[in-house]
Amino acid sequence: MTDHQERADRAEAEIEGLQRESDALDAEIGETRDDWERKKADDKVPGADGKPEAADSGPPPEAEQQE
Repeated sequence: MTDHQERADRAEAEIEGLQRESDALDAEIGETRDDWERKKADDKVPGADGKPEAADSGPPPEAEQQE
């Protein structure tokens, strides 16, 4: 195999790896977006409704924990 062909093969393998990473990142972004949309729709998630000042009112989260 020529040096040129070996370099081309390595470049193709790198492109395939980058494409797999890109696809995985796209999937992770989609999952994160879906999770955020669910949280925005849940009244029990403070601050997710776009009103972070409302999340600052009330007791801190650790005060709600049961021991």
